[in-house]
Amino acid sequence: MLPRPGGSAPDEVLSGLHPAFRILLLLVLAGMLFRYSLAAIALVLAFLLLAAAGAGAGTLRAILKSLRRIRWLLLSIVVIYLWVAPEPAAAGRPGYLPSWTEVEIALQRSGVLVVLVVAVELLRHQSSAQQVAAGLVMLLRPLAFIGVPVEVFARRLALTLEAVPVTAERVAQAAGGREKQRGFAGWGEAAAALLQDIESDAIAAPRRAALPSLTPPGLRDWSLLIAGVAACLLAGAL
Repeated sequence: MLPRPGGSAPDEVLSGLHPAFRILLLLVLAGMLFRYSLAAIALVLAFLLLAAAGAGAGTLRAILKSLRRIRWLLLSIVVIYLWVAPEPAAAGRPGYLPSWTEVEIALQRSGVLVVLVVAVELLRHQSSAQQVAAGLVMLLRPLAFIGVPVEVFARRLALTLEAVPVTAERVAQAAGGREKQRGFAGWGEAAAALLQDIESDAIAAPRRAALPSLTPPGLRDWSLLIAGVAACLLAGAL
């Protein structure tokens, strides 16, 4: 099949839910999460982790790596809600001892962040950067009628999504190299090597992201989308 106008790659055979609908479900979930109870957040997290396990060990490892990166942020959220800005203490209860309500709120707020990180990693590993960008083009296409350069934005997004994990890997390698040499000298050499690597890529010929021409969503995609939105709404009632 020929690519659609404006596309630079042929249509792809999609597996699983359509990328555009995956983005929609992620947006619906993100909009509903702050209304969820702690039990609902735990249920959603368990479902996402089961889906990640079904996607393979590589997806689970990527999720654990992402969660390790935000561990201090999660700890900060818990500390803030328990001790920095707690609820007024009940009469007779020590101020340093959090109530169950405060613990629940802290777990809810940190749980929201954990669920979003897991959901984004799951989306990233089930859809390529080009598929995500092409799905976003499908969702934002109506904005093209008012002059918004949707496809230009989507191509830049695809390049960004490809560059972020590569950059993170380079930073990790630079930090690992720094371990061999302690002190400021080690940090300086690691930073210089990282900058040299980035600059060598910057002078290379710019690359243009190729967006695949996705097939329209089918009946199965619509059914899964409706079921997913219904599940998100029902979880809010828990």
